[in-house]
Amino acid sequence: MRQNPLRTLFAQKKLALNGWASIGNSFLAEVVADCGYDAVTVDLQHGLFSIESAVPMLQAISTTNAAPLVRCSENGLGEINKLLDAGAYGVICPLINSK
Repeated sequence: MRQNPLRTLFAQKKLALNGWASIGNSFLAEVVADCGYDAVTVDLQHGLFSIESAVPMLQAISTTNAAPLVRCSENGLGEINKLLDAGAYGVICPLINSK
């Protein structure tokens, strides 16, 4: 596995620029990732696609210098584990409410 560029940036206390992919298309995910973002998030919460269609998107993002991230549709451990196994370098969990 290649190095996670976000870890390097955060260790240097630098900001990261993140792109967003809400359309289930691996070509578009790769194009967005190749635009110079530090990471690209595949949005399963509001995107119109499934884990199965997210896998080629994560693979396409991984061909670039951007880190592949996902926002899962729910906070279930099963979905999160599948997304990490599919190649996501990080997960954004929705609907986390704290005071």
